[in-house]
Amino acid sequence: MMYARIDNGVVAEILRPVEGFEIAKCFHADIVAALVACGPDVEQGWTYDGVAFAAPVTPPVDLVAYAANKRWRVETGGIMVGGMPVATDRESQSLITGAHAYVLANPDVTIKYKSGAGFVELDAPTVTSVATAVAAHVQACFAAEADVVAAIQRGGVLTLDDVDAWPWP
Repeated sequence: MMYARIDNGVVAEILRPVEGFEIAKCFHADIVAALVACGPDVEQGWTYDGVAFAAPVTPPVDLVAYAANKRWRVETGGIMVGGMPVATDRESQSLITGAHAYVLANPDVTIKYKSGAGFVELDAPTVTSVATAVAAHVQACFAAEADVVAAIQRGGVLTLDDVDAWPWP
């Protein structure tokens, strides 16, 4: 006979009594109280809901990788800021960060910036708005990816279509 020691609904370990002894004679009463008889297929890390054991949901590597790729595509796909298309690829993120640092050090300057609509002149407050919007977009993309991965691990996101249907920014 095998026993699972349950800790917060998860199988912490599998125990077997010493041959010829009952489980209660082999372990302290506190440990025995946390044991549930189980079959040979139950393993450490499985869940127990008080009635049945269940194997953990292991996210397919490709689903997690797909979520990371989806985040990258959304992150680098560009945004609109005040009606102006703004590129958010990694190089543009860096250039916007540099422009923001420049206008912080030189608040009276106006810069030329090449947006998706062509060259525009931006004052320091506008550069700050653009930089803030881009940073917020990037952070929202990473937050969405973290939520998708958690949902994959819980078993709530099972397909590539589920990842695509997630409310990405």
